[in-house]
Amino acid sequence: MSETADIGRQQVASVYAKALIGATEKAGVTDPVVEELDSLVDDVLAKFPGFESVLGSSRLSLDDKTGVIDRVFAGASEQLTTFLKVLANHERLDCLREVRVEARKIVNELRNRVAIEVITAEALSDSQRDEIVVALQSKMGSEIDLNQRVDENIIGGIVVRVGDTIIDGSVRNKLNQMKSQAVQKVVEQIH
Repeated sequence: MSETADIGRQQVASVYAKALIGATEKAGVTDPVVEELDSLVDDVLAKFPGFESVLGSSRLSLDDKTGVIDRVFAGASEQLTTFLKVLANHERLDCLREVRVEARKIVNELRNRVAIEVITAEALSDSQRDEIVVALQSKMGSEIDLNQRVDENIIGGIVVRVGDTIIDGSVRNKLNQMKSQAVQKVVEQIH
């Protein structure tokens, strides 16, 4: 996919995210609806990619998509199901992941939160997560929106991403640094 297409999808997602947040702020239900959207992406689309393809398919009629939304999301809030139907009506259900990212950005701005991604080799326990949030809140001086991701390739330790800044305290990074230093020392000794 080209960069222009990605920018176009991001712009479209931003428009829909603003509409969602505008509607939910008026109703006072923004945070729970955005959490439902998070769950939709993390718990449904990530685990059932075929379902994501069905939602984004142009072969499925609007009535069929609306029926799927009604059946699959029967327990979801009215605001989320209405929003999904609006996306379906405009053939934009394929942008759900991007809408979620943009909605999170908007909510974080509204709530004065800093979005932080923490990457670890294993899932954090609730107490570890709470400890990290407290430490980051005191360091950052604002509320934290912590997104935790597991990447077994980092071996151990932690990687923290705040915007464009990455603090890499992973074992893999430390091993790479040690390797680089060892190679540099060998090169210096040879010269």
